[in-house]
Amino acid sequence: MHFAAAAKAALEKRAGLINELRSVEADTTLSEAEKRERVERIDVDVRALEAEARESVERAEREAEVRSLAERAGGLVLPGPSGFRAGERDEAAELRAVARGELPGVDFDLRTATTGTAANAGNTKPVTFVAQVIEAMRERSPFLNRTRILTTGGGETMEWPVKNGRPTAAQVAENTAYGKSDGSWTKTNIGAYKYGVLLEATQEIVDDSALDILGILAQDAGEAVADKVVADLLVGDGSSKPWGWITRAAAGKTVANTAALTGDAVIDLQHSLLSPYRRNAVFMMNDSTLAVVRKLKDSTGNYLWQPSLQAGAPDMLLGTPVLTDPNVAPIGAGAKAIAYGDPSKYLTRQVKNLRVVRSDEYGFDRDVVAFKVTWRGSGDLFDTASVKTLVTTAA
Repeated sequence: MHFAAAAKAALEKRAGLINELRSVEADTTLSEAEKRERVERIDVDVRALEAEARESVERAEREAEVRSLAERAGGLVLPGPSGFRAGERDEAAELRAVARGELPGVDFDLRTATTGTAANAGNTKPVTFVAQVIEAMRERSPFLNRTRILTTGGGETMEWPVKNGRPTAAQVAENTAYGKSDGSWTKTNIGAYKYGVLLEATQEIVDDSALDILGILAQDAGEAVADKVVADLLVGDGSSKPWGWITRAAAGKTVANTAALTGDAVIDLQHSLLSPYRRNAVFMMNDSTLAVVRKLKDSTGNYLWQPSLQAGAPDMLLGTPVLTDPNVAPIGAGAKAIAYGDPSKYLTRQVKNLRVVRSDEYGFDRDVVAFKVTWRGSGDLFDTASVKTLVTTAA
């Protein structure tokens, strides 16, 4: 009998003895000596059953702990090349195992990836697959890394609160009721949409361990997936796709055309956003708009643009980081040409982790193996006051 079942059976027997014990104590036909004798005998059996149940439970717990340890041990990667510590995951070895057919597929956690340099086919420097995918995605748009990322175990539709307004306070006189002021809240439904790409590699590339197949796949996969995912997270219309950060943003400043896009207009946009949101805010625009903004000067003839002097650090505009993305609309009629806000108020929901699966059958006749890279998720803005846009009414 299983330990848990044995513990349950012992406890059920104990419960029966407890009922019998109560019956003995309530029996008026028995003398006190007879009651004491029976109670003592039953009590011995009760204690024995308690000990049996306790021992079974402890054994069941130890068994469960051993199973858990076995599962955890099964997820560990065997020691790889020198430089990998015990227990450290060797993602390169895992993907090579997938390529050789030793594993059907692997999951890579986007949240634990470290930045790496994307490599080309001739690079043999060992870097992690996930790091290269993330690097490619970051190169396409640094916006994704600044959003709030929520990883869920399933892709069911998720309700999320959206803050549309703030409560207001007022002075309250002595012995006077407080005025009621509710914040404005609504809800949004965040689903999960699947994004993916299928990559092919010849068997010769797979078999050649000196060739950085990870660099090839990671660069191509990261760029392909990021191009589509980030586009929807920025400008998606919510119809079978996420609601975009810029799509949800309200206008903070409107100008007529390129000539009206002045330094003062950018300052007006910045101050259309409440000061608490300005602490983590960024400017976002495409490169054609950036070319106009970089030429803006203040009243003394100094450029508002402040180029970064440190590698990896963003350029600055009015003391605020500037991000560029090709999905932001260029200056034109009704275009949201510049966004200014806090990306952390945007929720990026991803389902599980980035998944890579290998198939031998897909290109069997051409001696080609295929790698399928999949990302599932969605997103929406959960604080509508956290981002504003500069809108142009003409080109």
